Amino acid sequence: MKSNNSIGVIDIGSNSVHLVVGHYHEKGYFTILDDVKVNVRLCEGLSETGLLSPSRMDLGVETLGLFKRMCDTYQTESVIAVATAAVRKADNGPEFCKRVAKEVGIDISVIPGESEATYDYLGVVNTIAVKDALMMDIGGGSVEFVLIQDRKKKDAISLPFGSIDLAEQFGLADTVNPEALGRLKAYMDGAFSQYQLFKKARGLPVIGVGGTIRNLGRIHRRMVDYPLEIAHNYPMTAQEVKAVCDLTAGMNLEERRNLKGLSKGRSDIFVGASQAVRRVMKAIGASQLIIADAGLRDGILYDQLGYGEGKLVPDVYDYSLANVLVNYDVNIPHAYHLYKLSLKMFEELKPLHRIDGDVGRIIKTSALLHDSGIKIQYTNHHEHSFYLILNSGLYGLTHKELLMSAFSALNHRTNKKVKVDAAYEAMLSGKDKAVIDTVSLFLQIGEYLDRSMDGVVEDIRCEMTKDTVTMHVISREHTVFADMVMQECGKKFNRVLGRELRVLNDVVAVE
Repeated sequence: MKSNNSIGVIDIGSNSVHLVVGHYHEKGYFTILDDVKVNVRLCEGLSETGLLSPSRMDLGVETLGLFKRMCDTYQTESVIAVATAAVRKADNGPEFCKRVAKEVGIDISVIPGESEATYDYLGVVNTIAVKDALMMDIGGGSVEFVLIQDRKKKDAISLPFGSIDLAEQFGLADTVNPEALGRLKAYMDGAFSQYQLFKKARGLPVIGVGGTIRNLGRIHRRMVDYPLEIAHNYPMTAQEVKAVCDLTAGMNLEERRNLKGLSKGRSDIFVGASQAVRRVMKAIGASQLIIADAGLRDGILYDQLGYGEGKLVPDVYDYSLANVLVNYDVNIPHAYHLYKLSLKMFEELKPLHRIDGDVGRIIKTSALLHDSGIKIQYTNHHEHSFYLILNSGLYGLTHKELLMSAFSALNHRTNKKVKVDAAYEAMLSGKDKAVIDTVSLFLQIGEYLDRSMDGVVEDIRCEMTKDTVTMHVISREHTVFADMVMQECGKKFNRVLGRELRVLNDVVAVE
């Protein structure tokens, strides 16, 4: 299982220890090979004793030994291990690091809160297309904030309390006393009022990082029966955050353990951390929380790729899409030619389809990934493409844009009307389905025009009359596939655009 140019990144947090193994490709792209987490709870009891307990350290050493063996199996070229709040705050943190170095063979870097915040920021800003926001990462033993303006880190702070600290300090592990909740709110409001960062962030959305905030989003998705199991870039309104906070604060520990969407390992520490998110949103007047499934580990990976503070990923969507193309072994020249042809049809036939709004990313995504399913199997590859697009980890799109792109690719080999599974009905309007129908039509025609996958068709020019559209297919030589367009796509063209399709193959001389 050799993986050249691979790296292991280990995040030794206060609640969990997390390993990500990544493989770097040429030109700055990468693949995640493995991602594993163990709830070690290094922070447990730290606030009372100032020490990491022997049992927690033992489990931490055992877990890191397992992770080291996994990295050896992947033959990683390097392992970067960073420890955050628990090891940073504990008097015997250095002792733990020495044990790991001696018994496991991993050197741990204990990073300050400011560095933790910076890596979180890099993970977020390179994977979410947002210019201005307040990033919040609440871990087990600390909480980091970064003020993001025009994608740049303008200010950052790290506060020395996290989900485990709050649960222990205010007695929130089991049944929540309203008085304790009141003291927690006052504590939070007092802490946030001391920093100018929160005043500067007035009105901005909050981007939430960390397992507790991902759980907050997952609980809400279960509450509303959300059809996509995608944590990253999931938006919640302030009212939706309040609803989850109120629900969980009104439960005892056993009830929270049985709550759909909440990890059992976080059921005793969730209330304090979720309330902290709510208080931050209230403090800055944020109307929206955006869940991030990227953070410190991702920030380290991007930093290693050269996308650090001085050189961020220029465009989140374009970089991510290129990364997916590499990972799916897509025929890139054919995919981009199909995109060119589809976009030309979309622009020339606007008087007929009358689609307003920005659907450019839907056209581009579905065109470039329409054949991605071939990686699984050619037969019915459009169905595989649907699944792969939806689960590609593609950044820079809303969840709806991703779903519409997947459906457009799914329908590029059929003349039938778009049928949406009942699970997705709530996400797509009739107008959205019309967009999917139209985009899939252009993909289908473009696929025939470049069926030889050699770019023989160089351009398209459309002439419209009251009853017909004449499509001039400009090619270097006559192509039989152009002749098939009317036969295979004519019926769908008429249904979607209300015109009869005629195709003329205009052969241009090659100089």
